[in-house]
Amino acid sequence: MVTSHSSPSRSLLITIIMKNTITYLNTSELDRDKALLLVEASIQAYNILDKNNPSVCHSKNVTPPFGYDLVECWTGVDAIFNENKTVESYGIVFCSQQSPHTYIFAFRGTDSIEDLIDDFGADQTNFVPYQSNVSVPSEVRVESGFFRIYSDKDSSTQTNSMQQQLFALIDKYQKSDKPIDQLYITGHSLGAGVSQLFTLDVALSRPNIKASNYNYASPRVGNDKFVQFYEQQRPQQNPSWRTIRIQNIRDKVPCVPLEEEGYQHLSVAYLIDFHKDDWVDLDFIVDNHSVKNYQAVLKCAFNSKDGICVNHSLQVSGDDYTVKSEKPNPSLVCSPVPYVRKFLTAIETEQ
Repeated sequence: MVTSHSSPSRSLLITIIMKNTITYLNTSELDRDKALLLVEASIQAYNILDKNNPSVCHSKNVTPPFGYDLVECWTGVDAIFNENKTVESYGIVFCSQQSPHTYIFAFRGTDSIEDLIDDFGADQTNFVPYQSNVSVPSEVRVESGFFRIYSDKDSSTQTNSMQQQLFALIDKYQKSDKPIDQLYITGHSLGAGVSQLFTLDVALSRPNIKASNYNYASPRVGNDKFVQFYEQQRPQQNPSWRTIRIQNIRDKVPCVPLEEEGYQHLSVAYLIDFHKDDWVDLDFIVDNHSVKNYQAVLKCAFNSKDGICVNHSLQVSGDDYTVKSEKPNPSLVCSPVPYVRKFLTAIETEQ
């Protein structure tokens, strides 16, 4: 197990923010079957969206993971500066064909300009759980764009919030002949961030459900108090159920929102390293962030004797290019910050 400490900063405020300690797991400490199952579920979550008809779940485009059935979809509300709201398909539920039943709730990632703006915002808001009688310290703050997607409803279409839909599904399954034995929660990119809000909410609002989260390429979700509160919850005390972030060290989405803006990551992660080239442009950003590339490198690592993917020409299924994978160096995660700023500039220029 490797532990990395952030480097000291120039001001007291930033020093306090950046002293967050991240524990990086070895491959032997990861549930490899779960990691591959949930990255595939995260890929399939993208397939429910048709930009021409975004509020409809296009389930015919989904191939469930082996041994699972597609059972449900849910929506979320996107908005730019809380205006021009649009309802979009945002996630998908799979249920295991065999009992006791494992359910997978997979959150779709970034797929629109609205989503990008939510990805890279800096404003914070309070976390409000589904169960109204549960107390959350006022110091627990999360990125407001993520929380709006999770909690906003659309009165014009009478669409309930994602949060309401998700807990309605949980309660329905619990009353059915296929109750939840295990709940796996996952997502990629923006979906990874929102999936962590839901995972915390389940721990608070439905504490009897065993819920576990593996997510991919997550941006930072909340402040230090959010991280502390999240990791105080009972599932996080169990290595089999704690939330694990899987991160490509060349991917810059996990580097935002910035630490200097008051954000921190959850403290357990598994690192991989892949890249197409060394240029900071939108192709570079997309390739280093691609969930399919995450999947390919994970498969490579899990099939290697030492659990590390070192491959100079890794072909990604269905794509016409290769990526180079190397042994990840924790000291290169989100470093240097000027590199991240170039990334943000590239996004702003494209918009």
